[in-house]
Amino acid sequence: MRNILIGIIIFVIIYIFLFFRKVRKEKEPGTINRCIEILGLKPGASEEEVNQAYRDLVNVWHPDRFVANPRLQKKAEEKIKEINAAYEYIKSFYRKT
Repeated sequence: MRNILIGIIIFVIIYIFLFFRKVRKEKEPGTINRCIEILGLKPGASEEEVNQAYRDLVNVWHPDRFVANPRLQKKAEEKIKEINAAYEYIKSFYRKT
């Protein structure tokens, strides 16, 4: 019984930590600006402009373009992860409206 209680307390603490972490991330003013910068957009860009910028960057940075050079392929993988994260973050604002 004691182990179950300890487990529940640990679960609640982790849940509260993750909840406040998410709330803090959503309120960070630099996050959206950083995502806009990554995609090369201007503030107030339309959803279509966001999609087009994303497609253009994926065409430029897709890791399959750099198969002959493993060093560049690794850089492209890191860059495409950054681009995908920025795109998903910005798209989440369009889904809310």
